[in-house]
Amino acid sequence: MKIKDVEKRTGITSYNIRFYEKENLLIPKRNPVNGYREYTEEDILLLNRIKMLRMLDIPVSDIRKILYEKEALTSVLNTHLLKIKEEENRLRQNYFLCEELIKMDMSVTDLSEEMLDKMISGKEEYIYQLERIKRQDRIQKIFDISKLIVCIVGGVIAVIMCVQLYLELCNTYMSVPFKVITFVLGLILVVSILRIIVCNETK
Repeated sequence: MKIKDVEKRTGITSYNIRFYEKENLLIPKRNPVNGYREYTEEDILLLNRIKMLRMLDIPVSDIRKILYEKEALTSVLNTHLLKIKEEENRLRQNYFLCEELIKMDMSVTDLSEEMLDKMISGKEEYIYQLERIKRQDRIQKIFDISKLIVCIVGGVIAVIMCVQLYLELCNTYMSVPFKVITFVLGLILVVSILRIIVCNETK
């Protein structure tokens, strides 16, 4: 099988196939007559294994250990996972820092020496403090919303109770004009109280 055929079968470029040969990951047989490489089905399988490992960003040196130095795949993957977690943490910090800089809406010349020192030298501590403040803000927002909901629900319950009391009084003591007047005044009073509660809680 020629290299072009291997390229079609595996989706790996001839350049990368040559690179894997140079790194001794792939050692194809050669035709004894003309010295040309002759790739086999085993080579195809090996290249697909290499392709899968490279897809996981496993370094070539580690792939060589797995294939030829009897290094356990799980051992290499566990080590690789630790590196991925470190990179994930670094990217998370960078993402968070980018978000904060966008919120600040500053040009690079506005960054003071103190801010730069915090972001560079004390990056992890700076990110930690920002995240802590952000968590506190989220908790405070949840608390404020909860208070608002409680106030609104309490107000609605109070209105229902007042309406029930009003209806009982109307049926027992009040004339029609007085019923209308007291209803309108009561409605205005309830709406005013609810507006005061909502305005105070959303400040």
